[in-house]
Amino acid sequence: MIKKIAFCALLLCGGASQAFDGTQKYVTKSAGVEHTLALSHWQVDRKGVPSFDYSYQQQAGACSFKLEGHVVAGFEEQGGKVELEVMNPEDENGKELPQVLMFYDDTLTMSLPLKGAPRRVGLNSTRLTAAQRAHSCGAGSKERLAVSFRQ
Repeated sequence: MIKKIAFCALLLCGGASQAFDGTQKYVTKSAGVEHTLALSHWQVDRKGVPSFDYSYQQQAGACSFKLEGHVVAGFEEQGGKVELEVMNPEDENGKELPQVLMFYDDTLTMSLPLKGAPRRVGLNSTRLTAAQRAHSCGAGSKERLAVSFRQ
């Protein structure tokens, strides 16, 4: 029991150490499309659950596509304790990579490193609407959005 409580405490501390100040901005280019992601307004609620605002934009020539929102870390509450949703990804060889903390809103999932400043961010959309696909600067047939940013 003590180990479980200590583990929960470590998760909460790990989430808090994820904090960033001001606005974090990431840019990557792929197939002629510039992808920009800005993260801002980091906060942790009274339960210890972190959240932040995001602004994602695609730019290619005259085309400009934008998504904005607020993501909250995935968590479960058990016995008055909050357990943050932490993933243990692996590379193509099955080697364990650093843990990531998962954040959600209605349409997007983001993964940020559990510990330290966010130097990489994974952004995935559950599904772009037909209207969003029509305005997207990438291939119009893609229903999902998946972009990886590294700093």
